[in-house]
Amino acid sequence: MYILGLHTGHDASVCLFKGNELVAFCKEERLNRIKNDGGFFDLQSVDEVLRIAGICRSSLDAVAITRLQLPVSIYKNSVLNFNNIKRKILRRKTDLNLSRYLSSSKTTNFEQFIDTNKLKSLLGVGPSTDIFFSNHHRAHNLSAFKFVDWEKDTLVISCDGGGDGAQYSAYYYDGNSFQLLLGGEETILEEPQNTGASIGLAYAYATERCGFKRNRHEGKLTGLAAFGEPKEAEEISSIFEINADGSVTSKLKGYLELENSLEKIFSGLSNEDVAASIQVATECVINRWVKRLLEITNAKYIAMSGGVFSNVKLNQNIAELDGVEEIFIFPAMGDEGLSVGACVDYLVEKNGINSLDRKRLSNVYFGWRYDAESLVSLAAEKGFNINPVDPVGTAADLLAQHKVGAIFTQAMEMGPRALGARTILANPDKRDINDSINKRLQRTEFMPFAPFVRDVDAEQVFDISQSVKYACRFMTVTANVKTEWVDKIAAVVHVDGTARPQIIERSENPLYYDILGQFKDKTGLPVLVNTSFNAHEEPIINTPEEALQALKEDRVDFIVCDNAVIS
Repeated sequence: MYILGLHTGHDASVCLFKGNELVAFCKEERLNRIKNDGGFFDLQSVDEVLRIAGICRSSLDAVAITRLQLPVSIYKNSVLNFNNIKRKILRRKTDLNLSRYLSSSKTTNFEQFIDTNKLKSLLGVGPSTDIFFSNHHRAHNLSAFKFVDWEKDTLVISCDGGGDGAQYSAYYYDGNSFQLLLGGEETILEEPQNTGASIGLAYAYATERCGFKRNRHEGKLTGLAAFGEPKEAEEISSIFEINADGSVTSKLKGYLELENSLEKIFSGLSNEDVAASIQVATECVINRWVKRLLEITNAKYIAMSGGVFSNVKLNQNIAELDGVEEIFIFPAMGDEGLSVGACVDYLVEKNGINSLDRKRLSNVYFGWRYDAESLVSLAAEKGFNINPVDPVGTAADLLAQHKVGAIFTQAMEMGPRALGARTILANPDKRDINDSINKRLQRTEFMPFAPFVRDVDAEQVFDISQSVKYACRFMTVTANVKTEWVDKIAAVVHVDGTARPQIIERSENPLYYDILGQFKDKTGLPVLVNTSFNAHEEPIINTPEEALQALKEDRVDFIVCDNAVIS
């Protein structure tokens, strides 16, 4: 069975499941090169994931979709207003938000609004293909639940700026049933959650208040926070009330009141203190929320998704809560991961929660696999220098000499972070490497670069507890750097003494692993810098052409692939 997952909102993405297995993923921005793009139905990523799997649209057994942008042409005339009927008649490309129609009519019956036969025709699938629409937060939660193997005692939570009328959602898995605690279809069928109680929207507002772009630069705020004082954290956190049933409420009536309240609190604060205040407040609110859910469920394990859990410092806090044995954050925790969750939701709806083949992720290399030869051939054609002798040793030598390289191997990563397939590599021994690389990439960053470390060295350098070891494979949580290493790897240590490590195993990416191994042999340092292979405001590099263009523009000094070093 082939299931296509489709998310058409911001950070649009498409994925493909073969039975229970995720086999392909593509975020739309990686193809059209527009950061965080989405909000439309006609996605190039559909053909890309089919290309990866080697199938055509007629092979699809099901399409699982989030309830967002759908073409006006497939809506029934009876539900459209005059302007949209006119657009439909004139065949103008207009996409309408299905969730709003469902919410206003207090129903989840999409066939009341959508002509499924027209939708199938537009998708190019057969008449017997199933069409399934997934709830936003259920998709978030199931994307995380799919990739943990905990047998029971599992709390599954999502938190973000909002989707299908909710900002908070929680489920509990007792080993038999997947029990909704809050944030399910009641936010469509009854009342939406109060946006005035959204810590995700509060963080987004603080991001914008500090001069950054909301829904894009929240990570900058997390880094900036360490430079400020959380002067108003207590005042902010007092806005949010955690109730006995685990719901989060506020006396503020809606987002505008929340924004106005925050503006008064932030008045007179420096950007650094705004960042510190909202960061500590977020940690306080989410910790209180999670503690209450743990009291209700007696869970030992926590799986997380949703944009709020892109906050790596917050995730470290959660891992350190009493009684928590292990956490996992789905690597595509933002809305790009919804296409995956929608497919999982379909599988659960069709076969039941306990039929779901749950296993841990070993890597996130789900894009198109460009072979090394295609990169080398193109480089030769364009006149680059090619050294085919010992790529691993050559790269390690150059890095030891403080050259900046990029690795191009495996398939493009799923999620917002480069994890060894499209990664910039550098020597971490000097703090100023951050400034020089950021200048070449035209970035302005407050977080240091992240490190990657081999599995055999991780616990010598970082405080890695069992609770975060799995999560550290995907760079979704911070860890304290051991004192004796802080000055030796200064480029990857933040001012608060933490780092965001990626722990790697050789079986998943031998080239990445072996370069680090030889670098350690030459320098004694067990980590290298990992920052994503992209310039400021650009999506991560995908194709050989894009990689070589970055080299030509002096973003890096060299590119290493499986059979050569290109400079």
